[in-house]
Amino acid sequence: MVAFIERLSSIAGVIAAMLIGIAIVIVCQMVFIRYVLVGSTAWQTEVVTFSLVAATMLGSAYVLKLRGHVSVGLAMVYSPPNVRRIMQIIGDFLVFLFAALMFWKGLEVTLQAFHGDWTTESIYEFPMWIPYSSMPIGFGLLALQAIACMISASRHEGIPHQREH
Repeated sequence: MVAFIERLSSIAGVIAAMLIGIAIVIVCQMVFIRYVLVGSTAWQTEVVTFSLVAATMLGSAYVLKLRGHVSVGLAMVYSPPNVRRIMQIIGDFLVFLFAALMFWKGLEVTLQAFHGDWTTESIYEFPMWIPYSSMPIGFGLLALQAIACMISASRHEGIPHQREH
C-alpha cells in the first residue's frame, strides 16, 4: 500500500512539474502576443494562474514523500531515535488531519461549482470546477501520503538519522 501511494505521489509530482512547464510556455506566448504582435490575450492569465495553483496542490504529496517541507530539523536530528519516530508520526498525523479537512471542503466547493455552473468573469468564462478540483485531488493525495509516511515511520523507515557529535 505504501509503495502504491508513493507511486501516486510521484505521478502527481510529475504532473505538477508539467503544469509549471505549461505555465512558463503560456507566459512566454502571452508576452510575445502582447509585446511583439501587439495583440490581446483572453485566456492565458487564467490558465497560468490555475496551472500554478494546481501544481502547488498536486505537488504537495510529492514534497511530503521527499520530506521537503519545512520542519524543525534541529529537534529531529538531536533527538533519540524513538523520539524522532514519535515526532514524525505526530507531525504526519497533523498533516493528515489538515489535508483530510481541506479535501472535504475542497470537494464541497468543487461540487458546488460544478452543479452551479460557476465560471470565471472573463470573456472566456472558464468553468471553475476544473481548477477547484485540484484542491480535493491534491489534498486527498497529501492525506494518503501522510498515511504512508505514518506507516513507514511506525516501521522505523524514513526517519532522519541522528547527527554525529
